Amino acid sequence: MRMWTTYSGAPMRARLAAIACTMTVAACGSSDSPEDGDWRAERTTIGDTTVVRTLSGSVWQEPLEAVVELTIGTAEGPEETMFGAVTRLTPDGAGGIYIYDQQMPAIRQFDAQGQFVRQVGRKGQGPGEYLDAILGMALRSDGRLQILDPRNRRVTIFEPDGSWSEQWRIANSLFTADAMFLDRSDHTYIKDLMEEPVPDKPWRIGLLHHDDHGTLLDSIPDPAIAGEPESENSFLGPSKIWTFGRDASLVVGVNSTYQFEIRGADGRVVRVARDVQPSAVSDAEHAAYEASREYLIRIQGEYMTSLPKETRRVKPAYRDLFLDDSARVWVQLYGPVVPDPEYVPAAEDQPPKWPFLEQRQFDVFEPDGTYLGQVVIPDRVRVLNFGSDVLWGIREGDQGQVELVRMRLQPRRPTAGTD
Repeated sequence: MRMWTTYSGAPMRARLAAIACTMTVAACGSSDSPEDGDWRAERTTIGDTTVVRTLSGSVWQEPLEAVVELTIGTAEGPEETMFGAVTRLTPDGAGGIYIYDQQMPAIRQFDAQGQFVRQVGRKGQGPGEYLDAILGMALRSDGRLQILDPRNRRVTIFEPDGSWSEQWRIANSLFTADAMFLDRSDHTYIKDLMEEPVPDKPWRIGLLHHDDHGTLLDSIPDPAIAGEPESENSFLGPSKIWTFGRDASLVVGVNSTYQFEIRGADGRVVRVARDVQPSAVSDAEHAAYEASREYLIRIQGEYMTSLPKETRRVKPAYRDLFLDDSARVWVQLYGPVVPDPEYVPAAEDQPPKWPFLEQRQFDVFEPDGTYLGQVVIPDRVRVLNFGSDVLWGIREGDQGQVELVRMRLQPRRPTAGTD
C-alpha cells in the first residue's frame, strides 16, 4: 500500500512546538497543494515494515540551530571546573549534568546553573570506585546513576546523593564506545562479541540483556541488515551503524546510502530513506585522512586483525545514528569543511591534528519516520548527549580549556546580509 504525506506550512512557533512533542500527520494536517518547504513523503507498507521516503521539504521547513545557553569549564580556577578528557555526559533529571573525566578519572555533578554539586565515587576497585574507562553512563528511572566499569568488570549504581548503592558483575570485557544502554524498565543491555573476530571482517557485536538487578536474561545478536559491507576497514568506507533506545527499539543502517531501519520492540519496522547526493573528498581532505591512517597503522598495526585500507574519494551518506530521550533519530551528516584558521601541525610523535573545520549538522526524524528537519551545531562543539530540545556537548575554549556546553534548539538566526 502506498500513500503520500504532506505537512502544510506553519508559523515558526508551531514548528518549535514540534521539538517538544511527538507530531503525527493528523496533528499537522495535510494539503493537496503543498507550499515550498512543506514536507512531502512517500509511505509504503509491506507486512510489518513501513517505508517512509522523504521526497522534499521538512516539518520545520528551516534548519534549527543549537544555541549555547550554559558553559562550564575554566582554564584556571577551582579544580572541579577544570577538565581534561570528558567522555561521558548524562543529565541528572533536574536540569544538571553528570560528567565523566577520564583524565582524572572522576565523575562530577553540576546543577542546572552550572554550579559544582559533588564528585561521585572515586578511582579504585572497591565499592563505589571505578577505574579509568567508563564505557557507559545513564540515569535510571528512580534517579540513580548507573555506570559500566569494564576494567573492574562490573556495573555500579550510585544514589542521587552520590553515595554508592549497589554493583553487579558482568561476564564480558569488550572495550567499545557507547557499550551500555538502559530501557525504561531499567533493563541493561551491554555490547559484547557474538563470535571471535575474523581478519578483514567487521566484528559481530550484539547485546547481553540483563534485568534491573543485573541477572542475565538473554543475548541479542548482531543486528543483520541488507547491504552490510564485508569489510569496513577503510577510512570513509561504508559501515553498519546501530544504536539502542530507551523504548527498546533498535536503529540500524548501512551508510552507503541514506537509509536506516527503526525496529520496534513490538516487531514493527520503519525504514527511513532520503535521496542524498554523496559528497566528494577533496585532495586536501584525502591527504589528511591518509596521514591519520598511516599514523594509526604505525602505532597500532601489530594489534589489528586487519589494516585500514586507503581512504575513499566519496563520503558515505551519513556519519552516525543517535537516539534522544523521546526516541527521535538524529542522523549525523558530513558537513561542509573549511581550513581551520587555528590549525597548528602536531609534533612528529603525536597523532596528526585535523586541519579543517566541519560544520556539524544532524537530520532529525520522529520514530514514525517523519522528517522534522536539520539542526546545526556551533563550531568546535561535539555533542555527547541528545534531548528533545536540549543538547549537551564539549568544546575547546579560547584558552585551550575543555568546556561543557548546554545548548537549546532555536530558529536559526539570519546571517549577515540577509533579511
